[in-house]
Amino acid sequence: MNLSDRLQLPSYLHHTDDVKRRVEELRNRAVVLEVDGLGRKFDSAKGEVTALHDINLEVRSREFVSVIGPSGCGKSTFIKILAGLDTPSSGAARIDGTPIDGPGAERGMVFQGYTLFPWLSVKRNVMFGMRMKGVKRKSAEQQALEWLEVVGLEKFADHYPAQLSGGMKQRVAIARALANEPRILLMDEPFGALDAQTRAAMQSHLLRVWEKVDVTVLFITHDLDEAVYLSDRIVVLGAHPGRILEVIDVPVDRPRDPEQFLTGHFLATKRRLEELIHSGGHGDQDEAA
Repeated sequence: MNLSDRLQLPSYLHHTDDVKRRVEELRNRAVVLEVDGLGRKFDSAKGEVTALHDINLEVRSREFVSVIGPSGCGKSTFIKILAGLDTPSSGAARIDGTPIDGPGAERGMVFQGYTLFPWLSVKRNVMFGMRMKGVKRKSAEQQALEWLEVVGLEKFADHYPAQLSGGMKQRVAIARALANEPRILLMDEPFGALDAQTRAAMQSHLLRVWEKVDVTVLFITHDLDEAVYLSDRIVVLGAHPGRILEVIDVPVDRPRDPEQFLTGHFLATKRRLEELIHSGGHGDQDEAA
């Protein structure tokens, strides 16, 4: 029996007044990402496989949304389509009303694997996208140093990726993505390869960066605690086919703090995620206050 089973928890649907105000304020913001009837099918030796079915979602300005689900739910396929690295079989996805039909500077991407150029210094890695867009070297260098300060790595500007820890490499990757001033940051399990202590530190660091920067985040994860800790909303996908089971407004106050991991609202939300993932979406909702 886990801790949440032993405790009398509030409903994950119960919101404090502060959370209610935040949810309402988010709903009044402009839509950045719109996903409309999105589907993706693949051909296989056993016939056609539906990876995603009828995904409908709106993500609003400066919102932090996590996507979670079991293996086979299509999380990676979903984010590849949003990044413009794959094409849907049906439906559409739009950024600020413009259909996604390939990679674009309005979408930054951070992967689980370390994608830095090993032959470039930290500073030049961050400068890379800006230089490709035609930003002059001096301006790109100044902006790169500013972004490295945001992620706390200004002292490592002249180091090379091989000289950095895993967590530091991901901070450089985040700085490089943000340097292009994207409308939305797409993050595909960016902390999945890190040890537990570094992962926890990176979660808190990401929240601090997000609070400073005007960017929307769509975050793919398989970690329930991570999803609750970081997110305004959590999109829960079921598998075979990948489909939305529920979208949860996280009832945990902001600003977030690791001490909230053991609060009633945090544990109630985590328990609901477990019910959805383990039951395929047929678990009963606890609507008691």
